[in-house]
Amino acid sequence: MKRYVLSLVALAVATASTPADEPGGAKYRATQPGPKRVSAQPKRPNIVFLLADDLRWNVLGCTGDKLAKTPHLDALAKRGVNFRNAFVTTSICAVSRASILSGQYARRHKINDFATEFTPAAYARTYPMLLRTAGYRVGFIGKFGVGKMMPDTSFDYWKGFPGQGTYFGKEEKTHLTARMGDQAIEFLKGCKKEQPFCLSLSFKCPHAMDAAKREYPPDPRDEDLFKDAMFPIPQTTDAKFFDQMSKFVQDSESRKRWERRFKTPEMFQTIVRDYYRLVTGMDREVGRIVAELERLGLTENTIIIFTSDNG
Repeated sequence: MKRYVLSLVALAVATASTPADEPGGAKYRATQPGPKRVSAQPKRPNIVFLLADDLRWNVLGCTGDKLAKTPHLDALAKRGVNFRNAFVTTSICAVSRASILSGQYARRHKINDFATEFTPAAYARTYPMLLRTAGYRVGFIGKFGVGKMMPDTSFDYWKGFPGQGTYFGKEEKTHLTARMGDQAIEFLKGCKKEQPFCLSLSFKCPHAMDAAKREYPPDPRDEDLFKDAMFPIPQTTDAKFFDQMSKFVQDSESRKRWERRFKTPEMFQTIVRDYYRLVTGMDREVGRIVAELERLGLTENTIIIFTSDNG
């Protein structure tokens, strides 16, 4: 397992070492991946890359949170490698996701906003496209997060979406996180043992539905979770810390969001309970994905990576 992890890191480093292209210009559909080459080598590892959205590092059982209910992620950490000294260099969705896809720092890929897209040449060197050229079956589910044009035609399986998405669409009764789990299982069922695969699943969870009446709506199955839990309120919520901040911070969008989410102890508990419910729902889908890999006899040759775009 460690050898496979090092191989994946080597892939990212090799991608980062290539020259960067200026962003903008032609769209994704102008990018035609190289011809697929289904390898005869059965030992190349499969990859399942799971990306959370705005997940704090310390809200999992495996990272020390005693109130969290994340048994499946805890089990992955126990049987795998838990990187405890990892950091995001640019903690904003689009920039961080561009770095993940390209293996490059923001100063190199130069995607610094939500509208800029990869150039065709840069997109061809993202990890899904490199793997597809190498013969992998590649799939993408969830929030793509880079630019507005979706690269749907460059994947063998595509269930991605632009923007933030919604936990419940119109007349939709199934939570988005659960729908993503269903899609992941659909992708896995379509894979063949003779061809390696890479599935990238980008959860919306636990990102807020900004300014919605209920910003962190959980799966209905999780409504009763944490209803009696009392989460510790950080000492830094004291007004004396706020008074020491610069005016631009006091007037920032972050402060506006704090006002509508955490201004009172009651608001804090309501929001944090929903946040933890979302995380538990995501954990359940991770468990379903692992169970499907086991059912298909693929776990021994599959790398599972779980991380977040930022906290």
